[in-house]
Amino acid sequence: MRAVRESTKTTMFKAWKKIADAVHAKGARIFMQLVHDGRQSHVDLTGGTPPIAPSEVPFEGRALTQDGWVPVSMHRAVGIEEIPALVEAFRKGAQRALAAGFDGVEIHSANGYLIDTFLQDGTNKRTDAYGGPVENRARFLLEVTEAVSSVWGADRVGVRVSPSGQWGEISDSNPEATFGYVATQLNRFGLAYLHIIEPRVKGVETLHEGQAPVASVFLRKLFKGPIIAAGGFDGDGAEALLQKGDADLVAFGRWFASNPDLPKRLKYGLPLNGYDRSAFWGGTEKGYTDYPFYEDEAMACA
Repeated sequence: MRAVRESTKTTMFKAWKKIADAVHAKGARIFMQLVHDGRQSHVDLTGGTPPIAPSEVPFEGRALTQDGWVPVSMHRAVGIEEIPALVEAFRKGAQRALAAGFDGVEIHSANGYLIDTFLQDGTNKRTDAYGGPVENRARFLLEVTEAVSSVWGADRVGVRVSPSGQWGEISDSNPEATFGYVATQLNRFGLAYLHIIEPRVKGVETLHEGQAPVASVFLRKLFKGPIIAAGGFDGDGAEALLQKGDADLVAFGRWFASNPDLPKRLKYGLPLNGYDRSAFWGGTEKGYTDYPFYEDEAMACA
């Protein structure tokens, strides 16, 4: 969530509606992901105001602006009186997604963005009702989930978490307890799913010494709804995870970007297009929608 002019919001709304309509025309479904960058931002993206976080913990990340990747701006600790407005911003985002024709929304509570920094004690040093014990650190996520569910109904809302991730210089002294509590508390909503980034992707594999990774197999025991696992899967790895019963679905990101016909390629064991990591997160259609379908590739090689 950034400082966006109303005219820009209208333009974005129309563009997203066009995308949702195109997805539906193909008989598919589409969820909108709702995220607040938190401290992973820059004053060029926030209307000149400092980015916000639960606490002023030093952070040396980078943010993508119109001028490319730049060091993040120093953030400030958000005041407790400001938190209701943040919750309301998520609710309004959910309303816009509904109006644009999406089929549901996913609350992004992972990867060191705002909600994740509230959850984990390495970045949350607050002493008020939103800091300290896990019950307080999880409060913001639960309030956002309730607000978003009031728009959609919880069965059209998912939550994404990265219990073992350290992307964005995120950390927790006891991730198993933190995310076990989160999974248990989310049960009360009856969500569409819990989306878990597995401890296998870049930024996840360097846990603190002695810490075991928190994967879907652990949270599966606590969360009563469907589990989606994500993170570096190929077709065989996804099938193996599903056969073990550790998740109900497997999500693909990078491979889906470079393979517009990914389900078909996985089903028939066809070779995959490699992806261009340098094109991720911004720029033009290059590296996103310019990859060939398998039939086009085969014809070009004939």
